[in-house]
Amino acid sequence: MERYLIVNGDDFGLSEAVSRGILQAHREGILTSTTFLVNLPRAEEMAALLRDAPDLGVGIHLNLTTGTPVLPPREVPTLVNAEGRFSKALLHLRFRVDPEEARKEWCAQVERGIQLLGRLPTHLDTHHYLQGYPGFAEVMVAVARTYGIPAVRCLYPDTAPAGTFARWTGAGLIVDRYIRRSCQVIKESGLRCPDATRAGDFDLPGLLRRLEHLPAGVTELICHPGRVDDQLRSLSSLQAQREVELAALTAPETQRAIREYGIRLISFRDLATTSQG
Repeated sequence: MERYLIVNGDDFGLSEAVSRGILQAHREGILTSTTFLVNLPRAEEMAALLRDAPDLGVGIHLNLTTGTPVLPPREVPTLVNAEGRFSKALLHLRFRVDPEEARKEWCAQVERGIQLLGRLPTHLDTHHYLQGYPGFAEVMVAVARTYGIPAVRCLYPDTAPAGTFARWTGAGLIVDRYIRRSCQVIKESGLRCPDATRAGDFDLPGLLRRLEHLPAGVTELICHPGRVDDQLRSLSSLQAQREVELAALTAPETQRAIREYGIRLISFRDLATTSQG
């Protein structure tokens, strides 16, 4: 069975430096796909950058944790804090958010994405892996069905590197249960998704190991390449690692490994024509 790889750069639109880094990883490296944060202030400018990358698959990075909603905050009061901004607080996201408000906001984000891109996004995924909570996975599936978006990300129990969560701790058991249920939601939806997903920070040796051990079928590699600028510093704690991943994705050794291992690079829009496990 052949090995296919989708290399998805999350967070397009988070800042100009991140967006340009993602485009560099596509033009000079192995990145084939990205997902767009459309609710941030410079979304129109960032969308214009994509016009020079027609072969890059572009999905929507559904967001409830960074910036402000596309909808007026008064229409989605459980999604925002007193300043009308999204919250990253886990307890807020888990217990305060109304799923119907999340659905309305994510629909607005998809519509904004279609307006900016001039086409249907290739797929949906979620910022900060919110779809790992089954309730948000269900909302994501509902939104994809509403707009006829054929594919979504699937987080599998082995998506994160071994040891990320201590398996037999309370947190580890809860995460494992949530991930298994959210994966089941995606699999039962009938939407297309890769057969495997790999996430977690990497450098060049780490990326080469992942390519060497890539399973048969379609795998999504989640990555966060980019450059660091002041806007990024104000929005995200993930900073220097983005430049490490950009260097790895564009390294000559990476291109050689793709050829040596016979890996076929694809994007989410190619899932319909690849065999699924």
